[in-house]
Amino acid sequence: MKIIDCTIRDGGHLNNWEFDPDVVKNSYYAALKSGVDFFEIGYRFPFQKKGCGAYGYSKDEFLFSTIEPNDKCKLLLMINASNAAEVEVKECKPELTPIKGIRVAAYPYEYEKAFTLLEELKNKGYLVYLNLMAASEINDVQYDQLKEWKNKNIIDCIYFADSFGSFLPTDIPYFIKKLQSLGFENVGFHSHNNLQMAFANTLIATDLGANYVDGSIYGMGRGAGNLPIEIFLGYLEKKGLKQYNTVPYLEVIDRYFYTMHREIEWGYKLETLIGGLANVHPYYIEEIFKRNTYTVDEIWNATKIIKENCPTSFSLTEFNQTLNQRFYTPINEENAGELIEKITDELRIIRADDAFKLETFTFRDSHKKQKFLIIANGPSLTQYLEEIKDLIKQENLITIGVNNLQNLIIPNYHIFINRKRLQKYVDKTNSQSQLLFPSYLGKQFVEEHTQNLQSKINYFNLETIDNNKVVEFIDGININTIYPNVSIAAIGIAKLMGASEIFAVGIDGYIDELNKKMVYFYNENDTPDNKKIASLRYEMFAKELERTNTYLQKNTIPFYIITPTSHKKYFKNLLNL
Repeated sequence: MKIIDCTIRDGGHLNNWEFDPDVVKNSYYAALKSGVDFFEIGYRFPFQKKGCGAYGYSKDEFLFSTIEPNDKCKLLLMINASNAAEVEVKECKPELTPIKGIRVAAYPYEYEKAFTLLEELKNKGYLVYLNLMAASEINDVQYDQLKEWKNKNIIDCIYFADSFGSFLPTDIPYFIKKLQSLGFENVGFHSHNNLQMAFANTLIATDLGANYVDGSIYGMGRGAGNLPIEIFLGYLEKKGLKQYNTVPYLEVIDRYFYTMHREIEWGYKLETLIGGLANVHPYYIEEIFKRNTYTVDEIWNATKIIKENCPTSFSLTEFNQTLNQRFYTPINEENAGELIEKITDELRIIRADDAFKLETFTFRDSHKKQKFLIIANGPSLTQYLEEIKDLIKQENLITIGVNNLQNLIIPNYHIFINRKRLQKYVDKTNSQSQLLFPSYLGKQFVEEHTQNLQSKINYFNLETIDNNKVVEFIDGININTIYPNVSIAAIGIAKLMGASEIFAVGIDGYIDELNKKMVYFYNENDTPDNKKIASLRYEMFAKELERTNTYLQKNTIPFYIITPTSHKKYFKNLLNL
């Protein structure tokens, strides 16, 4: 087995390859003393590319001036296949270069360029290696390219890279066996640690025959970093392999990398975790976090369309185009005020002349310690109707329906808070359902539109409050909202009735990324809003839902949305979908 220390090359993504030569020199000697076979000292970017530190270009003259290489730990470079036509590489002669080997990194769409470059480098006398970037994205056509490459025997090893840190130990056998079946004798593995799986994945790879492994000092590397080389060496020592010595690395960590880590902060964090789980390039996740307009659950939702529409390698232009294509886009402070003015009437309650306020709520604790289901009318209600009905029976759920349910389910209670929707849909409710209306509508309006119905009519108190005031979601028997919404009101009713747990279905939000559909937010006339208004409604509802959930948690009442939803942080798969 051969071990490559890729600290300076991969870690350079964090500091633009601007390392102190003393750090590089002492890191190299740590590798030499520890029994590591190769030390990847940097990239060879085109010299005309501006803005990188010295180890981004790794010019031969510079390397000669900073390090005395030893054949027991050979120096390597990496070249990107995309730069194949622009890089300058001398013949591999000791008087011309201290470099003994070159790794060519290629995304799946760059293999032909990589083959040509590898053949040129081999002819110049270098050890050569092919690094398959983003191995998770290789398709059958690209595997065929690898298989049909006639000169594959020139490479010393083919590497597969977990570029986005998404691999699990169960993924590793496929790549090892696949590359071996294509005729590659030596297979190597380059890990990333987004899911904290770099060590476990590397152990599986070596157990299955991978004979080249990458690691970096203290895990330094792009995104969540790589396999910490000192951990792997320590493991090998504990197995009794006496040719390895971990201590030189521990010394260089204490001397340099512990301080560097505090200053640069690589490793496991929220951004890299999301990138690993979603299997997308870490720069896309970093970029969306920079916007400061997306909540974490919205970042999670956005990863689906990023994965589907953005190239495997990072492209800021296509990233921006992809986000602009989404129906939902976060509203910034500059235009929020103007948009809010357009829906001002929805943000305040218009009280009828005969509006009143209840002193008591008839149903207070009427279903104490029972589980409730709020039934909204998103498309998931129809899609999973039978599963929902089964759950209602199994759990003996108390049900509260909102607005128009198209007689798909007959709820115990049916709630309206909007005048126009009441007028349009109340006569479509089932007589077995008790009706619930906010007292601000007044009895005259309600009775006028329900006089031909046999359902029992009940009232509750619903108030709007100023966004700047700190008022509980439920105060006595009053439900207080910043943004009045019928589903939120239904959740409040469930709490007043004594709910021990509250489930919800049909609160879909939007599902454009996954299913190519959009659940629009509608205005009072039931016509879809434009993109900006719909996005504002979505954000306001999300904030109100968060406020409601915070109150429920404070009162130890679990709340879940149990059908697919863009409000993913509330989702629980109780229906086994």
